[in-house]
Amino acid sequence: MAPALDHVDDEMHELNQEADYLDQSVTVGLNGVNGNHDTGRRGSVGDKDAQTQVIDSLRSQVQDLFSQVSQLNNKLVCSYDRVSNLEDEIHVTSADLRTANLKVSHLELERTQHLSALSTGLLVEKSNVTSELTRLMEKATEEAARAGEAESARNAIEKELDDLSANLFDQANTMVAEARFARAVSERKVEETERALKGVEEIVGMLQTQMQALQEDKEQADRKVEEMRIIMGKGKWAERTSGPSPSSQPRLLSLHLPYLEFVQLIGHLRTIRPATQHPPAMSTLLPLPFLARLITEDS
Repeated sequence: MAPALDHVDDEMHELNQEADYLDQSVTVGLNGVNGNHDTGRRGSVGDKDAQTQVIDSLRSQVQDLFSQVSQLNNKLVCSYDRVSNLEDEIHVTSADLRTANLKVSHLELERTQHLSALSTGLLVEKSNVTSELTRLMEKATEEAARAGEAESARNAIEKELDDLSANLFDQANTMVAEARFARAVSERKVEETERALKGVEEIVGMLQTQMQALQEDKEQADRKVEEMRIIMGKGKWAERTSGPSPSSQPRLLSLHLPYLEFVQLIGHLRTIRPATQHPPAMSTLLPLPFLARLITEDS
């Protein structure tokens, strides 16, 4: 019985160590999520809202993991109390069994002595000897019955302890498996969010590059127009008025086709942002005219 209890204690100790390791892993995962959240603050306002909602969801899942670990620890404490009570009962039953065995041995010794005295003729009154032997036999029978009951009770307690230990370890393994699965899901969601944010940052960088290129093209076109105007002013064509007219001043027109496609992309992102907490898949954004233009020009 002692090796079985030692085995149960070893397994419970390993379960405690695994639960502590799960607490440390969940804490490290939460710190990683917070660090990623601080890094993502440099994005746009729309991306920051989506990232905040995803991180809040992950934090709630991490809190659920902490609750499950606390429940597992409470069950372990209850199981320790139950095992302690069962060990006390086994100790008492074993003591009773030893006492009963001692009594049976003593009675058997007395019976042997009486039989020896009868055979040697030391006892003269046979009726007294017979009655005493009968009494001793009855007491021996009662003690044997009590010893059998004590042994049955001990076997029942051992069986109950084994069943309780098996159920406890099954529940603990289930809780640990669920916690590991939830942690894996959370880590996968964090990785997907980071990849989506990285893709958005790349798109924004590409858009900024395109806008800078368009601005440079516009400035070059304005310089060429000014040079042509100066060249034509030296020839036959002359300004009718000395001052520049309002219509001749440079204006920023929004009729450029890439600019209109960029505005359409921004409007599409704004419309799908309230509908879901997760960033849209890149496969759904690639057919848009602006991204298709970027892919065509880069290829």
